Amino acid sequence: MPPVLLQIDSLSLATDAGYITKDFSLEIKPGEIIALTGKSGSGKTSIAMAILGLLNRGVKQVNGKITLSLQDRSLSLPGDIGSWPSIRGTHIGFTQQDVYGAFDPVIRMGKQMMMVVAERAKLPNNNFEKDIRLKMEEVGLTDIDRLWNSFPHELSGGQLQRCQICMATVIQPELLITDEPTSAIDKINQAELLDVFSKLREKYNMAILCITHEESVVRYLADREVRLSEIEEIPQSLSTSADQVEGDAKPILEAVALSYEYQFGGLWSKKGATVGPISFSLAAGRCLGIIGESGSGKSTLAQLLVGLLEPTDGKLILEGEEIDYQIPKDIRKLRTNIQLVMQDGRGSLHPNFTIGQLLSEVVTSQKMNNGNGEVDIRKVLQDVNLPENVLDRKPGTLSGGECLRVSIARALLLGPKILVCDESTSALDVMTRNGIIDLLKDLMKTRSLAILFISHDEYLIRKMADNIVVMSEGEVVEQGTSTDLVQHPTHTVTKKIFSGDATLSGRKRL
Repeated sequence: MPPVLLQIDSLSLATDAGYITKDFSLEIKPGEIIALTGKSGSGKTSIAMAILGLLNRGVKQVNGKITLSLQDRSLSLPGDIGSWPSIRGTHIGFTQQDVYGAFDPVIRMGKQMMMVVAERAKLPNNNFEKDIRLKMEEVGLTDIDRLWNSFPHELSGGQLQRCQICMATVIQPELLITDEPTSAIDKINQAELLDVFSKLREKYNMAILCITHEESVVRYLADREVRLSEIEEIPQSLSTSADQVEGDAKPILEAVALSYEYQFGGLWSKKGATVGPISFSLAAGRCLGIIGESGSGKSTLAQLLVGLLEPTDGKLILEGEEIDYQIPKDIRKLRTNIQLVMQDGRGSLHPNFTIGQLLSEVVTSQKMNNGNGEVDIRKVLQDVNLPENVLDRKPGTLSGGECLRVSIARALLLGPKILVCDESTSALDVMTRNGIIDLLKDLMKTRSLAILFISHDEYLIRKMADNIVVMSEGEVVEQGTSTDLVQHPTHTVTKKIFSGDATLSGRKRL
């Protein structure tokens, strides 16, 4: 029998609120791909952090042992905790779910990748530039020079994920742990990324522990599945249009030929990718779906709408008035009335503050800026189906779904007229995801809230959107009602996105 590379015996993790996981056991052999599945809050990521010796504050290893068997030695936790930092990053690689949080936003990609790899290997930076560039090509990245000199925000989620894989595997660890690697990537590109993992396994005999909630990823990639709890299956019969919502037909938000052009290169700036021109309108109580491949410009559009980026051309009209991005009063109006719910619910919450402190901070800021009256935080928590006791807890003790509900509650405290949801449900299991979708639909009805829903998942777009905008390479390639686009797509990209054949239906033989 092949030797065991990693063995977990009766691992129990707990916080003051109770057990996260209890008596969990697992064996991973060299070159084996294991899928660790389970619903949001089942302890998948906590198990990964325990293997890395990086448990969050407040999480304790109550009992059990984790043993890593290398060619020259064998180490275990908690006994060899002092030696574990030398294992992490060299013998055990890791890619985290929050791809943007994995990189320093003010350091160019090439420089920080060399810094990270050099720190892990304890060698000078310049020893690794050639190796990293070759690895970038190996994981499927192109235009390496531009990526090398770009900042993280100038790359798409899919490109950042591949850069993460590059950093984690350039030293060729025996084990790679990857946390929800496909959650931020459209289904057209998911297969390519999963093929990267398969090639790494075959070329380097690398074992991979893939944390996922996607059954399609399990079928496509894994040799074996370890399920922490049952995952609700996606219903086979889908509605091809969102529920009809009562709402005023008069647009509350209009984009007219809105466009943005990246500039990079510092003093000798060069023109990068462009987004737009994009035109659409959105009425109260309605949902506009934005769908497209990774790197198509969806998140850039979200940043334009909340004033984090200034359009190069075109105009944005809110409640009948054009927004001037140079006037602070207009930007305040924009950010008060249009709130962004980001992809990583937990990452958008400060880890050292309680939920009560985080929400109270928003209320205090609102009073200072607008002089508004009291806002009932507990009422908003009820609106997002959270109990009052979360106010005394920190984000690290909540599940991904609960953190996302807190993020929605925080956005609602300002009384916005529009929510921009940027891949907000992509990291959740099916049951939790459907609960968030139902919550958003309810808010559309009870608050006449307009929602701009950005996703790479056609299933969610079908469930949510009244109208759909399809983007590819920064351009709008098709737009129309949900029913028309799903049933009668005309553009090639739209056909791929809404085709049943585009899903991961089986494992690819390489």
